Amino acid sequence: MRSTTHEEAEEEFVVRVLEWARPRPDVRAVLRTGSRARRDGTADAVSDHDIELYTTDPEQYAESEEWVGAIGPVLVSVGLDGPWDNPARLVFFEDGVKADFQILPVSRLAELATAGLDDVHVRGYEVLFDRDGTAARLPAAPGTPPAAALPDAREFHELCAEFWFETAHLPRCLARGELWVAKSRDWTAKELLQTMIEWHALTRHGAGHDVWYGGTRMRRWAAPGVWERLPETFGGFTAEDILRSARATADLFAELAAEVAGAHGFPYPEKAERSIRPALDELPPL
Repeated sequence: MRSTTHEEAEEEFVVRVLEWARPRPDVRAVLRTGSRARRDGTADAVSDHDIELYTTDPEQYAESEEWVGAIGPVLVSVGLDGPWDNPARLVFFEDGVKADFQILPVSRLAELATAGLDDVHVRGYEVLFDRDGTAARLPAAPGTPPAAALPDAREFHELCAEFWFETAHLPRCLARGELWVAKSRDWTAKELLQTMIEWHALTRHGAGHDVWYGGTRMRRWAAPGVWERLPETFGGFTAEDILRSARATADLFAELAAEVAGAHGFPYPEKAERSIRPALDELPPL
């Protein structure tokens, strides 16, 4: 028996969505965004389907999850608010397909047609269904990322202050044996490090450099040498491992932050680093 190819599985899901949408008069258009719409070679067999449903009645989809079952058997679904204060639903279907649905008012589609594409659609989109022809009036997507915003001095200062604040807690948590709390604070520090890695890459390559989001494809866009240092910033669930990875995290953050500060003329909180960094070398006595 011949197995289903990646392309065939993708097409089967689109067919299921359109078979569900066409008989519903409230659904006026269906768009797809993300890597599957861009067709730039980054989509693979496990890529999400990012589906936008433009409807005259978005709220009916916020109040119930039963509608996704009409598209296919559902393993699990999660409802939340989308980026435009819209209902959204993230779904894993039983056949392994994952889809992120954004439920949007038809007026949003008209806005895109008249005011221009937003940060999501400028990367690329695909019109799957267009009942009224509104989607046909959308501008062509250039396929390039929107210019990223570099920090100002205040934003830079606040991020550095939060990083060193979180880092200062780690030895105290570990001295008390609070490993879970320490790992939680360590992850907060990692999220701040991610932002600094983004700012550092933009500083090196310019605001047009595509740093993606949430660390996606960081291996590609981070400045040379950064990705190779990240393994040492992660550790296991022992005090020694957490402290070791915290030292590596602090060292990398400080190095990148100093370069960003120097390039943009920002003051860097050297006093905080000098006072807090040595505390990672050994646990304080209780």
